[in-house]
Amino acid sequence: MVYLNAISYYLPEKSIDNNEIIKDFFDFGGKSNVDITPESIFRQCGINTRFSAYPQETAKDLGNRAAVKLFEEWNIDKSTVDYLIFVSDALEYKSPSTSSVMQNDLGLEQSIAALDVLQGCTGWVYGLSLAKALIHSGIAKKVLVVTADLPTRVIHPEDLELRSIFSDGGAASLISDEMIESGINHSIGDFVFGTDGRGSKNLWVERSATRDPADEAWLKQYRNVPSKLLGGRLRMDSPKIFLFAVRRVPQLIKAILQKHEMEIDQIDLFIFHQANGTMLEFLRKRMKIPKEKFVISLEHIGNTVSATIPIALRGELDKREIEKGQKILVAGFGIGYSWGATILTS
Repeated sequence: MVYLNAISYYLPEKSIDNNEIIKDFFDFGGKSNVDITPESIFRQCGINTRFSAYPQETAKDLGNRAAVKLFEEWNIDKSTVDYLIFVSDALEYKSPSTSSVMQNDLGLEQSIAALDVLQGCTGWVYGLSLAKALIHSGIAKKVLVVTADLPTRVIHPEDLELRSIFSDGGAASLISDEMIESGINHSIGDFVFGTDGRGSKNLWVERSATRDPADEAWLKQYRNVPSKLLGGRLRMDSPKIFLFAVRRVPQLIKAILQKHEMEIDQIDLFIFHQANGTMLEFLRKRMKIPKEKFVISLEHIGNTVSATIPIALRGELDKREIEKGQKILVAGFGIGYSWGATILTS
């Protein structure tokens, strides 16, 4: 058996409310034919507050803080970790791997393996699947999965929709072949994944890597933006992303239920990637999931990309009593296009 033992997360100190993003929108040249208010933003995405890392902070730094909290909160001996997986689309360098730098930062044993996984919205589900496979194969016994992202660094203030949704944050999870004292200790089920690269340009970061990298003209164009968009600029075709989600996610849920030979009413809790509150509520109604079984937790956190599911799961575990044997369906979907799901059993 492979268990999800523990989750901890870290959110940056700086929070940004809807008033601030409206002010920045107009200060940086944004124009609108309709009245924009904090209430109208909340109605569109279900978010009132999101977080932004300081300029000197990287995704690795957020992940490090989440991992340190994990060790402290759950009394985990970090010397027992024998595999580290860092999931992010905001790596520290092109090379070396961010996970190798993180190994040194966290003081993990030099005998461990360290791997980067370049993934976004489905990243935590990918991390779980890799950890389970490593443990099942006998390669590892205790895997630390760290998910962290910095989407605010690649968003222009005039992109009001993107700025409203995305948030910086990190989460750390321990997966192992045994239960730990006072741990979460949910067993990890089978997985379903999917990829459709035809949708890759509907949510992407332009001028961000070796394909058409940022040049002098690009840097000059954005020199007055706080982040200067040095890592590129996030672009999103919202209608196509929404259509992808409402078509693909119900199919994903049906597939993962079939793989476990279960019916939807046998699931006690549904935790999807916290992409957008309005989208999530639409999906809930479309799949006829009872409100009390469905988690929407981004009002005061925002969309932290690869870290949304573990943050939401930890939040629910802190709020409610999960009884032995209950089933939690977790599902990621988004950039790539990618999607994946599994079922956790308490």
